[in-house]
Amino acid sequence: MLVSLYIENFGLVDRLELELSSGLNVLTGETGAGKTILAEALQVSLGGRPRTDLIRTGRDRALVQSSFEIGDNKPLARQLEEYGLIDGDNGADLLILTRELHRQGRNICRVNGRPVNLGVFQELAGDLVDLQGQHEQHSLLAQAKQLLLLDRYGGASLTSLAELTGQAFRAWSTAVAKRDAISSGNRERQQRADTLMFQIKEIDAAALAEENETALQQKRNRLANGEKIALLAQSILEKIYQGTNHHPAAVDLLGEASQHLAELCRLVPELQTGLDNLHSALYQVEETAREVAACRESMEIDPAELNFIEDRLALIERLKKKYADSLADILAYRAQAEAELEALREVETDAATIQGQVLEKEKAYHDSADQTSRLREETARQLEKEIKNQLEELVMPQVNFTIELTKGEPSASGNDKIQFLFSPNRGEPLRPLAKTASGGELSRVMLAIRTILALAEDTATIVFDEIDAGIGGQTIHAVAEKLAQLSNQKQIICITHSAVVAACAATHYLVQKESLADRTVTGVQKLTGAARVKELNRMLGGDEHAELLAGYINKILK
Repeated sequence: MLVSLYIENFGLVDRLELELSSGLNVLTGETGAGKTILAEALQVSLGGRPRTDLIRTGRDRALVQSSFEIGDNKPLARQLEEYGLIDGDNGADLLILTRELHRQGRNICRVNGRPVNLGVFQELAGDLVDLQGQHEQHSLLAQAKQLLLLDRYGGASLTSLAELTGQAFRAWSTAVAKRDAISSGNRERQQRADTLMFQIKEIDAAALAEENETALQQKRNRLANGEKIALLAQSILEKIYQGTNHHPAAVDLLGEASQHLAELCRLVPELQTGLDNLHSALYQVEETAREVAACRESMEIDPAELNFIEDRLALIERLKKKYADSLADILAYRAQAEAELEALREVETDAATIQGQVLEKEKAYHDSADQTSRLREETARQLEKEIKNQLEELVMPQVNFTIELTKGEPSASGNDKIQFLFSPNRGEPLRPLAKTASGGELSRVMLAIRTILALAEDTATIVFDEIDAGIGGQTIHAVAEKLAQLSNQKQIICITHSAVVAACAATHYLVQKESLADRTVTGVQKLTGAARVKELNRMLGGDEHAELLAGYINKILK
């Protein structure tokens, strides 16, 4: 139950606290006094979207706070305990919801004084109050709203089944989207697969795995310069080993020098190191001569082999330009291409099986939707019977009301189309509620539905914002009695212009504007005794209205 509502710098309110009681609470006052602002403040305190223009002019922030007794609401108490939001001073019996609004757009949410994110705030506040604003009556005309009301009346069994139907629809839609995506990409995938297969075949044909590009380049250089290599080798051998008719070889000269230095060492022993160096040089020259000779002997110029190597190097260069900068990277590209090709083949396999999944999920959806439809049909017959009974109590004995369910297109809410059909007078055909009901009739239909749902749901507080609009005469008495009757089970907060409704209230509040220091301020006063009688008299038109009415009656009688 809503215990109090505190408002600061909101609309025309500077600061006020409204303490509420159980039963029927009414708020009355002149049009424009700020009654609806109080309902909007309550909505914001429950997690509704705030408007920055509701922050009082000249203020940077506004604050709204609602306090609830939740002693009997054990699921909510468990949630508070799970989030660590139990109020240490008040235990689990009190829930305080606070929202601080800033003109810059930043909002702060607190539960029992502790900051929380908006999602947690809205989750905890979700079922505390059923707010029936003036626009709610018109939302009753929408088929989606009518279907939601029917499901709510059906209770957990119907709402759970409807949710399963929604899940089945989403699963089916996902499978269809996947199938369509696969189908739409068939041509592109085939083109890509053909390209990958060609590239893999081209790289495989080159047989690069055993290739060494550096060795090929070295061998090509030797074969391409074979004649020059042979001539240079011969020239070197002549100079260092073979000699010519005109010039002795280096080894011969080193040999003679070695003999002479050996004789000199016998005379000058300290030259022995020089002799050792000369012997070493002789050995190195001889070794070089052998290596050069071997190079010359192995140098066989083979044009066919040279052409083969040139072709291999040209092929490698072409592959490097197409795929990567080195042989290792080309082979890595080939591995990636093979993996991608395998993935494309798996997609083709998926395409062969996804249609089966689509059919399976489609069947699951229709099975669930059909179950939902059958339960909705049963629930609709019960609900329309209860609505008729409620409308009879609201002085609509001639009314005919039917809930029509027909098959529609598959959707997340099932494949049911709903229509509230209404006839206010006996003998008149049933027509959609939107095309038949007047404002007063629509208000009573809404009140009937809210009465039925209120008794079936756990919501402890219901707010009606001018539910009696467009209703008068005997009917307003019936509406007032219905609100009073409903307040025996639920806390009712009713914003009204009807003195009849206000007279049935357990607690009466007057909302009024006054000017203070050149500013207009909205305030609330709890009325009792003579003050309440005075307000009811004002709502009836006051003494002046009574005198004027008496004058008209006398004129008619004459």
